[in-house]
Amino acid sequence: MYSPNLVTWRSQYDRMVRGWERLQGDYYSSINYEDDTYHYFQDCWHLKDWIKNDANLSQSVRDSIESEVDKHEPLRVVADLANGSKHLNITRNIREGAHVTGGHLTIGLGQNIPIDIDYTVALDKSGKVLSTKAVVKETFDSWQIVLKKLNLL
Repeated sequence: MYSPNLVTWRSQYDRMVRGWERLQGDYYSSINYEDDTYHYFQDCWHLKDWIKNDANLSQSVRDSIESEVDKHEPLRVVADLANGSKHLNITRNIREGAHVTGGHLTIGLGQNIPIDIDYTVALDKSGKVLSTKAVVKETFDSWQIVLKKLNLL
């Protein structure tokens, strides 16, 4: 049985925030960074579904979440990245054509020196190239705008 605080939109939001906070820290493993990045993308994108399906929210909020999210390019980008990480290939509901194309990793010599790691995200629709760090920041900021507009924060 789930406790009530685990089955509301807010629990998904809090999970996304924890993922965002982890990504602000140092990394010593590229595998951990990759895992945390993909989990963040999924948690970030799925927040929309949690809001849409939370019966505790007004019907107007639930009905408007899709259109509000769609107004923000970073959230359309994360939709492609989350769906791509879930299904490997996405063939429908492609928003920006976002996909990871490469990255860089710099390893310091010595113990307990964090790595410098980031991936490159290409957007087929616009031709833009972004970093995953930029996508993480922009999606988090976009959610703050959406949630404030809907009076959820």
